[in-house]
Amino acid sequence: MKLKVMYYALFCLSVLCLQINISQASDKNILPLDCSAIVSFEDRLCLVQTDSAYGPYDDVVFYRLDKAGNATFLSSQSGGVATFAGLGFSTGGKYMWVSWAEEGHPNFEFYLSQDFLSNGTHANVIKVLGDYYFEDFKQFSDSGEVVYALTIDAFENCADAGEGARESRSFNNSEIYCIKSFNLQSDTIKKH
Repeated sequence: MKLKVMYYALFCLSVLCLQINISQASDKNILPLDCSAIVSFEDRLCLVQTDSAYGPYDDVVFYRLDKAGNATFLSSQSGGVATFAGLGFSTGGKYMWVSWAEEGHPNFEFYLSQDFLSNGTHANVIKVLGDYYFEDFKQFSDSGEVVYALTIDAFENCADAGEGARESRSFNNSEIYCIKSFNLQSDTIKKH
């Protein structure tokens, strides 16, 4: 992948200084970028994880890669206490989540994808999900509907799983698990 590298040259003659921007394509792989295509977006969201100077957790650097292959720095996050655990997109790409895990327990920050592609981790966080018993997402749609399952067998009955929990069965009815849901547009937990 070719990345466009910007160089800045500063020329000074006596008291007059000129800054000239020089653009040059580079074949150097500065960092191996891990990129995700987003439905309905031309740009891709890319990241690279680097060794943190502060411990066992990696730092994460986010970039936007346009269709011409130009990478734009978005933001970086130092892995102080939590480590990067992944990212995902709603079915049509309107929303996204970025996950950070601490001791194996994930927290999810939800964003509008367009906002994150412009501002990185400085984008407006719509909602944070930090359910200790989170297992996996069952639905994440462009309408803002988020449905997730809790760890199987974590509760004897779903009523013990807290507000908004309800029972659901797997497709072949072999497993019963508790699910919770909320909507990013209304930002409230649904009561079933």
